[in-house]
Amino acid sequence: MEAYSFDRGRRTGGLSLLSTSHRPTTPFPLTTTVGGTPIRQGGGYKLPPPEIASIVDAPAQPSLSYSPDRKTFLQLTRPPSLPPIFEMARPELKLAGLRVDPDLYARSKMSYYLDISIVPATEVVPAPQEKCKTVSGYPAGSWLNYVSWSPDGTHIAFTVRSPGGPGDPPRKPLELWLADPATGACRPAMPAAPGSTEPRHRLNTVFDDYAWLDDSTLVAAVLPAGLTAPPSRPPLPPGPKISDNTAGRKSQNRTWPDLLKDEYDIALFEHYGVSELVRLDVTTGQTVTIGQPRMYIEVDPSPDGQYLLVTWLERPYSTAVPCGRFPRRTQLWRRDGSLVREIAALPLAEDIPIAFNSCRAGPRGISWRDDAPAEIYWMEAQDGGDPAVEVSPRDVVYALTAEAAAASPDAAPRQIAATDLRCGGVAWCDNDLAVVFESWYKTRRSVWWRFSPSDPAAPKTIIFDRNYEDVYTDPGSPLTRRTEWGTYAIARVTPDPVTLAALRDAAAKAAAAASVASAGSADEEPSPAAESAAAAGGTNGGGPAGALRTVVSTLHNGTGKTVTAEGLASGQGTWLLFSGSGASPEGNKPFLDLRHLESGETYRLWQSSPPAYESMGSLMSDTDPHAPLTVEGMALMMSRETSTDPPQTYLRTFHDAGTRCEERQVTNFPHPYPQLRELRREVIRYPRSDGVMLTATLYLPPGYDQETHGPLPCIFWAYPREFKTKEAAGQMRRSPHQFTSIGSTSPTLWLTRGYAVLDGPTLPIVADVVESTDSSGSAGPPPEPNDTFIEQLTDGARAAVNEVVKRGVADPARISVGGHSYGAFMTANLVAHAPDLFAAGIARTGAYNRTLTPFGFQNEERTLWQAPEVYSRMSPFMMAHKTNKPLLLIHGEDDNNPGTFPLQSERFFQALKGHGATTRLVLLPHESHGYRAYESIMHCLYEQDQWIERYAGHGRLDPAYQTEDSAASPDGSASE
Repeated sequence: MEAYSFDRGRRTGGLSLLSTSHRPTTPFPLTTTVGGTPIRQGGGYKLPPPEIASIVDAPAQPSLSYSPDRKTFLQLTRPPSLPPIFEMARPELKLAGLRVDPDLYARSKMSYYLDISIVPATEVVPAPQEKCKTVSGYPAGSWLNYVSWSPDGTHIAFTVRSPGGPGDPPRKPLELWLADPATGACRPAMPAAPGSTEPRHRLNTVFDDYAWLDDSTLVAAVLPAGLTAPPSRPPLPPGPKISDNTAGRKSQNRTWPDLLKDEYDIALFEHYGVSELVRLDVTTGQTVTIGQPRMYIEVDPSPDGQYLLVTWLERPYSTAVPCGRFPRRTQLWRRDGSLVREIAALPLAEDIPIAFNSCRAGPRGISWRDDAPAEIYWMEAQDGGDPAVEVSPRDVVYALTAEAAAASPDAAPRQIAATDLRCGGVAWCDNDLAVVFESWYKTRRSVWWRFSPSDPAAPKTIIFDRNYEDVYTDPGSPLTRRTEWGTYAIARVTPDPVTLAALRDAAAKAAAAASVASAGSADEEPSPAAESAAAAGGTNGGGPAGALRTVVSTLHNGTGKTVTAEGLASGQGTWLLFSGSGASPEGNKPFLDLRHLESGETYRLWQSSPPAYESMGSLMSDTDPHAPLTVEGMALMMSRETSTDPPQTYLRTFHDAGTRCEERQVTNFPHPYPQLRELRREVIRYPRSDGVMLTATLYLPPGYDQETHGPLPCIFWAYPREFKTKEAAGQMRRSPHQFTSIGSTSPTLWLTRGYAVLDGPTLPIVADVVESTDSSGSAGPPPEPNDTFIEQLTDGARAAVNEVVKRGVADPARISVGGHSYGAFMTANLVAHAPDLFAAGIARTGAYNRTLTPFGFQNEERTLWQAPEVYSRMSPFMMAHKTNKPLLLIHGEDDNNPGTFPLQSERFFQALKGHGATTRLVLLPHESHGYRAYESIMHCLYEQDQWIERYAGHGRLDPAYQTEDSAASPDGSASE
């Protein structure tokens, strides 16, 4: 499915720009045991080699949140990214697809900040302490969450909680605090009543937290008054658990985790999910209850703060689907809590089809227009949410102003749009412009079109109609700007004299070039005049940080049109800014275009160019929502990195239609792992046997010399993806100029151990590689990618291995394969079906028996009963008897991902062991689909390192690494 990333949502006042990983804490010993097949503990958690651990221990960098006027930012200190295992082992309730911390009345295992500093926007991050005002006055050592600016920037709101460690106060639900940006002083938002030490209200953040109504008013979800103790499990079961389908309803669902199981779970779900709504005056601290206790899941203030869209869950609940499909009711309220109108009352949705583009019947996506003070819009499927139903239109978009709803209970919503594909939403600009986007998975088609909200009956105008898998034609997305209400709407650009002059000059040069070209023969070389005119279409280059530089802007769009007097250069029509990744056969080159919607013409204001990789961020010159936005003087955040230098943020201001820019550096972070500064990184391209072009990133360790060191042991780490066509599958989707960011479980950590790493080799599974026929030889149903999954997977892997072996950097006898989730599934299949390619495999948190996910998996829409041979052939579990290469299985014991329950690894291990395979199963306590605890990740890396070293590496084994065969040897050495 195509993703749309318009900057919209509730008002938080600020602008978050950076997010980085952070240094973990020091672990402490903890030994665990697991059930089932005995697994040797080897003394509890282990640490990987220090060269790996030192990178995982790299210090944290702060996050930033700009004030609404962009004059100040918050420098938010992050904790170690890897919390200790005792934090992950805290009590956790698994209820209706949620994981709840019963002490906090919040989602479990939340991240947090350690402190907040207020810094002038002219400083470079990390800012020196003397330039910072640290927010102070809350309990020392507290953990901070949900940090936001008020819409006018005069208040900072955040929540406080106790870490709950030895000597700390008990862990309790989050308390809301407020800080003064001018001084850094802070105070409780809802202080204790006289004679009490407890705040008047604590938040319930299981579903929602708080939102700004206006500059000095908040609405918050709090614990209900008179909250009693949580229910206790009955000592005896009240009776059998019964699931019933005697009505014969068809209800297909994927394997959801953490569902409700019984009445006790339901009682817990209601106890922890129910909250009250209060309105808080932040200047006085006074609160008013505006919503009685209910299971509120969303409270969304209107942009002008006068109304609320309130949604809550209702009975009957279900033991078959998560809470997102429970009955829900959405109402429009005034800000005092009085009802204006009910918008939707949706029943339980257990029968949403499993196919892509399926959705819930009834109103969905109920939200506020970002460009209006208080107008609701929503979508309704005309096919009942079932993509198999043929109907036109397929979706209808409705709108209703809160004012009209308040004036008359019979006010009818107006239809403002209708789509033939599944509607993905609306991006709003103003009363004259909005953009609807619709798409369809089976054809990979995406259509964007414009309409006038004030005249929705007028004919719609198509902006783009394209295959969204084709990244080379991706035009990008429109930039947004802040409105007077603190929301974000599409940024409409106003022509300015400087930019118009440049556009008209470009149009004249383009006309001259066309005239010269038409006067000559098609076979002649271009004349110097034509070449000179064409030079006006050259691409911007990069430049040194903070330098003013002269660049030339591209004067074309994706269809080859040039700027004309009737289009952009006319100064008429609609100008928007589009930013995109700029995918091309040479790699991604992010761009910023000025686009004329009426003609489709674009003027390339900027594009990234080697040797740097740059990308554009948010508009920063939109502080006055009533001022026209012009290209001249426009400022945006941007990021710059190179293959050797980490990303840094800059503020870039445009002049002279983008031919001259000013830059100011915002961040100056040190290299996070200087020991790998000299690593070698190359994006390589090579063909699959059927001609599909593949891509991978090849890493070689610092100091590697091919003539001296020869072929290295190599780690092949991948994740297969499905495509509709060969052309899309073979496109380049990365840049050779990006910095190597190394995550806490990344395969590139093994560069420190002298390995070559082939990271992310593309393994496309394409639908159009085979012709489908039925038993009579006639054309059958269209092929699906997974019909030839094994053949395409092994073919792609073989092409990648042959390429690195041909280059002389990989030893073919010491190549290991690994992956996480669907990459683990891939790994098990490659070890079984292509044993000649790999010496060993590492499969983390995967699913190996597809019959246990019978109603679809990954991008497979067919059920087990519709495609039994596909499910069976794709299941490495069915190949346990033919798996003869060492395979390490790692899984989080509390995996919360649909389809990858720990049972998958446990049963696969038993199947492998039952056939004498060389295998090992490591279950990580308290870990879900992605591992987080310091001890867990360090031990995971230790296990991977020892497995690779033993079966596909240098043979540097830890004497304490205990395996079944090493334990049988008197000296503890491997029997080999």
